[in-house]
Amino acid sequence: MYLDYWGLHAAPFSNTPDRNVFFQSPQHKEAVYRLMYVIEHRKGAAMITGEVGCGKTTLLAALSNFFIDDRYDLLFIYNPAVDPTDLIRAVLFQVGDDCESPSKAVLLDRLRRRLEKQVAQGVETVLVIDEAHMISNRRTFEEIRMLLNMQIDGKGLLTIILSGQPRLPRQIASLRPLSERIAMRIELPPLDAKNTAYYIYYRLKRAGLGRGIFTKQALMEVFKSSRGIPLRINNICDRCLLLGLMRKSKEITAQIARDAASETI
Repeated sequence: MYLDYWGLHAAPFSNTPDRNVFFQSPQHKEAVYRLMYVIEHRKGAAMITGEVGCGKTTLLAALSNFFIDDRYDLLFIYNPAVDPTDLIRAVLFQVGDDCESPSKAVLLDRLRRRLEKQVAQGVETVLVIDEAHMISNRRTFEEIRMLLNMQIDGKGLLTIILSGQPRLPRQIASLRPLSERIAMRIELPPLDAKNTAYYIYYRLKRAGLGRGIFTKQALMEVFKSSRGIPLRINNICDRCLLLGLMRKSKEITAQIARDAASETI
C-alpha cells in the first residue's frame, strides 16, 4: 500500500524469516560463527536461545549462506512438539526417505543408513530443531540425545542445533545426559540503539530505498519502544511507513514513531 509512496520495490519490514535479508549485527555474526564452528568440527550439538522475535529463525535460515560449498545438508524441523517416533519420522521426511513404518527400530535403521550414505557422498547432515522449548515430552529430548550417538568411525553422523526461548536451557539442565552433549551455548541478545538504526537502514536499502527517511529522534523512539527486538522493530517501522503515507509526510518523525509504537505494542 505504501510502496510507491516511499519508492520501495518490496515491503522492507516483513516478519517472514528470509535468509537473503539477514542483518549481521555483531551478536548475530558471532552466533553464526559459533554455530559454524560446531558444524565444521562435528562437535555434536549446539543450543541458541533468545527472546521471541530476536532473530533466531532468520539467523538459522541464513546459515547456509555462510558455507561455500554443498558439503552440508541443513534440515529444519519447526514443530518439534512430537513423540520420539514422530521426531524420527520428521527427520526421515526431511532427508527424503520413507517414513511410513510403524516400527521405531525400522525407522532408526533407515535413518542410520541414509546418514551413512550422506557421509559416503561427502555430505554432512545438520538438523536444526527450532522452537525446541515447545518439547514437553522428556522422551523426545532423550531421543535427540540418542540421535547424537549415531556414529561412524568414531564421528557423529548428525550435528543438532536446538533453538528456543530462554526457558530452553532450564529444560535441558534437568536432562543431564543431553545437557552434557551441548558443545556450544549461545544467547542472542536484542540490538542496541546503534544497531537498531543500522538494521532499519539495512532493511530499507534492501527494499530499494537509497535515502534515510527516519529522523534520528524517530530511530531512538523505535529503539526505546522495541527494546531492540527485530520482530518489534519490524512491526513498528511497518506501521510508521503506513502512518507516514496517511499523513503525507516526507520523513518518519519522532511523533509518527511514537504513534506507530502505541498501535503495535
